[in-house]
Amino acid sequence: MTKTSQIYMYLELYSGPDYIIHYKYSGVLNIVYVTMLYGIGLPMLFPIAFLSLFIIYATERYMIAYTYQLPPAMDDRMTENAVKMLSYTPILFLMNGYWMLSNRQMFDNVINTIALSTQQMPSGHSFASISYLDQATPMLLMVIPIVIIMILRLVAYPLLSKWGFVISTNVISVDENLPKFFEAVKLQDADWFVKESKYLLDQYLFTFANKKVVD
Repeated sequence: MTKTSQIYMYLELYSGPDYIIHYKYSGVLNIVYVTMLYGIGLPMLFPIAFLSLFIIYATERYMIAYTYQLPPAMDDRMTENAVKMLSYTPILFLMNGYWMLSNRQMFDNVINTIALSTQQMPSGHSFASISYLDQATPMLLMVIPIVIIMILRLVAYPLLSKWGFVISTNVISVDENLPKFFEAVKLQDADWFVKESKYLLDQYLFTFANKKVVD
């Protein structure tokens, strides 16, 4: 027994919290971006990220099944946007990883001294380091074509689409030849629908059914 006086208050009491899906996406994006950005310098981030994502996966499956309200029906635009944002993480991994692996102080023991403590010690690690062949060169060779492809996708693809040199993205409308609702519903289901609506109105003074459909 509860002290609620309205049906919506009773449903709210036992229906659980809302499922805030965009907050879940932000957590996954944060984990992946931090790991890919600093993973080369801190390899421990990879097992930590794997464990974090597994905990999120297991926890969310349980919470959706037993705690959260039924998530609202949504299209796949948010998922596609998240996947698109995740597609940039390998580029960050290669670029920042190259910068870390080509650090001359760490790998070549190159130290530039300074005369005064107030001066900033130069690292000897600049864009001129690209001309050196070392352990970081394979990452540079991988990131260059990826960046070129990304630029072409962002700049050239819209032009090619405008000129008609790409595969058409027109959505084809298919007529599935399905009958209308009032023709497809069975008589016993229609009777149940009408009687359930009448019962809710008589007992609780509300109904979820559309009055036009019931009539």
